[in-house]
Amino acid sequence: NLAYGIEAAAQTYFGKSVDRLDLSEAAFLAGLPQSPVQWDPYTNFEGAKERQEFILDLMVDEGMIPYVDAEVSKNLPIVLAPRISPEVEAASKTLEAPHFVLYVQDELERRYGPDALALGGWQVTTSLDLEMYQLAETAVREQVAARHEAHDVSNGSVVILKPGTGEILAMVGSLDYFNDAIDGQVNVALQPRQPGSSIKPITYAAAMQKGWTTGDVLWDVPIVIDLGGGQLMQPRNYDGRFHGPVLFRDALANSYNIPPIQLLRDVGISNFIQTARTMGVESLKEPSGYYGLALTLGGGEVPLLEMTTAYATLANMGQRPRLTSILKITDSRGNVLYDLQEDRVPPVNVLNPAIAYILTDILDDDAARVPAMGYNNALDLPFPAAAKTGTTNDYRDNWTLGYTPGVVVGVWLGNSDGHPMKESSGLQAAAPVWRAIMEGIYADEAMQRSLYVNGSLPPTEFANPGGVEEREVCLPRGTGGTSCTASRIELFVAGGPLHGIPRIGYAPNALANPGAWTLATQALPAEAAQRVSRPPLADGTQAPLPTTCVVNVANPTAGTARLLLPIPPHYPDEVRARLWARGTGYVMAPATVCPVSTVQSSSGSSSGSSTGGSAPTSGGGGASVRIISPSPGQQLSGATAVIGTAQFDGGYYKLEIGNGRSPTAWTTFGSTHSEPVSNGILEQLQADALPAGDYVIRLVVVGNDGNFVGEPYYVPIQVSH
Repeated sequence: NLAYGIEAAAQTYFGKSVDRLDLSEAAFLAGLPQSPVQWDPYTNFEGAKERQEFILDLMVDEGMIPYVDAEVSKNLPIVLAPRISPEVEAASKTLEAPHFVLYVQDELERRYGPDALALGGWQVTTSLDLEMYQLAETAVREQVAARHEAHDVSNGSVVILKPGTGEILAMVGSLDYFNDAIDGQVNVALQPRQPGSSIKPITYAAAMQKGWTTGDVLWDVPIVIDLGGGQLMQPRNYDGRFHGPVLFRDALANSYNIPPIQLLRDVGISNFIQTARTMGVESLKEPSGYYGLALTLGGGEVPLLEMTTAYATLANMGQRPRLTSILKITDSRGNVLYDLQEDRVPPVNVLNPAIAYILTDILDDDAARVPAMGYNNALDLPFPAAAKTGTTNDYRDNWTLGYTPGVVVGVWLGNSDGHPMKESSGLQAAAPVWRAIMEGIYADEAMQRSLYVNGSLPPTEFANPGGVEEREVCLPRGTGGTSCTASRIELFVAGGPLHGIPRIGYAPNALANPGAWTLATQALPAEAAQRVSRPPLADGTQAPLPTTCVVNVANPTAGTARLLLPIPPHYPDEVRARLWARGTGYVMAPATVCPVSTVQSSSGSSSGSSTGGSAPTSGGGGASVRIISPSPGQQLSGATAVIGTAQFDGGYYKLEIGNGRSPTAWTTFGSTHSEPVSNGILEQLQADALPAGDYVIRLVVVGNDGNFVGEPYYVPIQVSH
């Protein structure tokens, strides 16, 4: 509030001289200098009051005042003077970009302290492009005015960044700084809000870091998530429909809600939060168990400035920029105290450039998002631009964030007090603002000059950073036969796998194509299917019995090799996908390896053997093994029950663990067990006794002759503390 020094603060906040302050008021002011913007009493009175009480407690600890005086002072009412006099308000309304000015003030105070700013006599050159700010402010005002009555929207915020340097080119903190009805003094760009689907690119980035690729199929089908305590969540898509098996690109471009939940379940919430933090979203500070799977749908609260930084990281091909609002500082003698050109902190490499480029290509794919957003939607610009919208379930927040190689624009529309709008989506409300700003910038040569890097405008096309290659991908509708009938070209990390972490174990040399698996299968007799353990889901949904099984690839002549859709990595998602596939004609890979007797009767050979992996197996000698929990990729800490099935005649089963993703040595944990188990606890794993990292656990059956019966069942896990 531009109050420098204790006398100015006393006059500003209490309307009296410093010598008339009581202990309560003096302590209140003493708590503000550390962060005057964050603890501004006019916008965050509760926070300022907490600081006052903290100061009083410190004074007691230091022996400066008695405990009783501190407690009395805490309970005295704090009566603030009016925020601004009519005369000052009239003069202040000529101030351009007030929230940006206060942000610069806060940045200066963080660097140099409040006294240096008050007494320095400095000349500060900021990163603000005033024309760009006015363009953004006008776009927000016009959109809010157009939608205010019909959709009950009253406020908006915009952040514009230069991705290569981190310069904040514009910050519209609210529609009207002096409008108390909308809490105009609150800088919404810095306030945590739920981002809706605009946070999904971070989920996909985390998944690609773990090994998922554009050749992976995700299942957009009805699911039920057990939230605990008897609460179930049934996510829906914005269009109210489900779309079955979809490729990675289509799932993100159309913002389908079920696929990112499946990805987050596989990636792990803590890994998602870590990816978000490295990209610039640092406000997700609660433990991972606080958020749940709804986090990928926008269930956490994050500020617009942080989200815009994350998108700048994508625009910068994986390099997170260091944000700044200051270009140069000169003191009263003309000495240069700071110059961004000379003192620039380089961006930090936080994401594989190839991953950033592939995600950018998806977010810039106008054709890919047509099924959900239609033709000529507000994200479809006349030049390359990657973008994503976000809408909270109750219409409290509308978002659009997007970028070109030269500029990043983040937009939020809603109501400062959090009350919901009426039927207002990010595509309908925020995206037109984003589009107006983007088109306005690139239609104005003066504004484009603010985007210059090393004296020239960044290219309008996104440049391939290298490490990216094209491969043919089989579309879901092209599977089911012996060859793919529908395909397209996709981008992959060069030299990387066709698929991510194997979603189906089977034999190590089972053939895989992007978008499908090539597997030899045959019909599974009903009596054999009845012996496959398929436990019900948490909501009581029954898993369908298998009708086919996978033939060991060492003896493929017993079955027919076909291109089949892969299984989701987690059992509940697999069950839902199978139920969907049964009703729509899609053909999924079996989760069951054919019993030896079935293969032999089909091929007329007695030399066949079954092969397991991370799918349920039926091995020689009648052994059948499966691990239901933990699921592949699950993060473990503390004691964990390993749940599954181990059926066998003679011998015993045991659980082993190996270090890394492809262990070469195995250690038995727990005991050997001579009694079969069906859909029950197999063993306890003490994960807290292991160093954090990647592991694989395997379930094996050992016969009376000391040899394995059938093949082991593998499940990769992660241990975290």
